[in-house]
Amino acid sequence: MKHTANRFSARKLCYAIGLSLLTLSTGHAAADLSRAKLAINKNGIKVWTYQLPNNPAFNYRATTVLNSSVTSVAAVILDTDYLIQWVPYVSAVNVIDRNDASGSFIIRMQLDFPFPLQDRDVVIQGKISQASDGTVVIKNRAISDSRVPVRHNVVRLNHYEGDWTLKPLGPAKTEVSTTGYGDPGGVIPLSVANLFVQQQPYQMLGRMKNYVKSSRYQNAQLSMVKDPYAKK
Repeated sequence: MKHTANRFSARKLCYAIGLSLLTLSTGHAAADLSRAKLAINKNGIKVWTYQLPNNPAFNYRATTVLNSSVTSVAAVILDTDYLIQWVPYVSAVNVIDRNDASGSFIIRMQLDFPFPLQDRDVVIQGKISQASDGTVVIKNRAISDSRVPVRHNVVRLNHYEGDWTLKPLGPAKTEVSTTGYGDPGGVIPLSVANLFVQQQPYQMLGRMKNYVKSSRYQNAQLSMVKDPYAKK
């Protein structure tokens, strides 16, 4: 295991976006979540699914509460060394551009699809911000970038929007929410896609619960995220 100092270097940070097999958004307008169906409610994780008009595939919203500070949770999301281990189906992450001072970034993520399907990748532009109450929001969308040409035998995904919301509830408690939509590109049965839309965020947040417990993250310091409960 490679050692990481408490203060993460820029080269070891990236913005995990809850992206994996079938958790991509096409950027439609926000749905009425009052009609969302609670699809999973176990182990402290809830996953709701809902549909947008004229779209047969499910959107999802998943939440859980972690017994860690908002900085520690953000550190898990920002650590490229471990991203591929807790976000299902992500096999590679390349940082194309980043500016920690402004909280902006561009990354390429590759998704490992099971045989016989082709792997996918997506180029993402994102922005991280923090409100006065300490809530951290990471918003992302797919873009085209001439620095990242399409690779052989990899399907480029062009429609993606998603976000993370990290809401501090106390000195060592954070509510984590993530949203997304199932549109993996290519030909995949809708029933299979909708099943993964429920299961993937549940698995992802479950793995996140384990990783955030590590001392690697408990004492992390991030220039773009401040813990409102930290001792002065």
